[in-house]
Amino acid sequence: MNELYRETYAKLPERERQALLATLAERHPGLELKAFARFERFGRGTDTAIYALDGSEFVFVPGDTVTLGWDSFADGFDETTRQDVDETLGEFDIEDSEAWIGRLMSPVRTVTVPPMLAERKLREIGWTKAQPGDEANVGSWKAEIEKFGNTSTSRLTIDKRLRLERSEGITVLSTYAPVSYAELLQSLQAQGFSVPTEDEWEYLCGGGSRTLWRFGDSFDYDMHLKHFQAPERKSAPDDLELPNEFGLHIAYDPYKYEVVDGACFLKGGDGGTMICGGTGMAIGYLPTATYYRQSHMGAAAEADYKADIGGDYTFYRRIVRI
Repeated sequence: MNELYRETYAKLPERERQALLATLAERHPGLELKAFARFERFGRGTDTAIYALDGSEFVFVPGDTVTLGWDSFADGFDETTRQDVDETLGEFDIEDSEAWIGRLMSPVRTVTVPPMLAERKLREIGWTKAQPGDEANVGSWKAEIEKFGNTSTSRLTIDKRLRLERSEGITVLSTYAPVSYAELLQSLQAQGFSVPTEDEWEYLCGGGSRTLWRFGDSFDYDMHLKHFQAPERKSAPDDLELPNEFGLHIAYDPYKYEVVDGACFLKGGDGGTMICGGTGMAIGYLPTATYYRQSHMGAAAEADYKADIGGDYTFYRRIVRI
């Protein structure tokens, strides 16, 4: 249906658009229309709807034929970003920053992305919160649990098997069970879901924008620093954590990988590899760029990661293609 693709969808009168969005709930078992909504970020916006499905929020994302990938700047770095990048890459004797960045990005291509329902927030992989009475299952960790309770630490992961978190003065326990990449995809398929392909993920992230980050070619230092510097914003989310033009929380934390279906199976972060290496803000946040591809894993490391895809740094979101 052409009206489910962005060019036609955006031209629909409000009444027709909302009627179309309401019919989606009728066509998909378990889907419940919660509200019509408009999301705007970085100069782009979408009129859509929020749905409830399987205990989570989804939004409708219209399909489109778009250009994805990156090989050159649309506008180029501003002076602050240029200085930051040059200082960082200069330490590694890299002179041509544009060429170096280009090698870390997916290739430029034109694709047609189908309309879909996309889960708004990321989901953990492999972790299960202990229920009342389950404490006996983690009895071997009694000493660590007691030690955690006597500290001010808010979160602690032990051997990727047990996670302790403090919530309103109570220690919350979560246990971990390994999940392979193949098992995750198969499980979702059996439930009627998928994870996005790399093409779909890049569209969900940037909407087809041609800049390095979805907010531009230059890094927005104020957008991040004001969160830490302004007292009234201490408990507020960083600007990049807010919903994007489709209503999705995506590519906002360089520590967080997001699983996609394809040869490039991780997007949206690098587990904190760059930012923990003292690379500065712009390069540290480069993994959140729309077209960034994982590049530091060798074949053996990739196989190991796929054998146990979960943990504290890897997440996924479900989609339903329409």
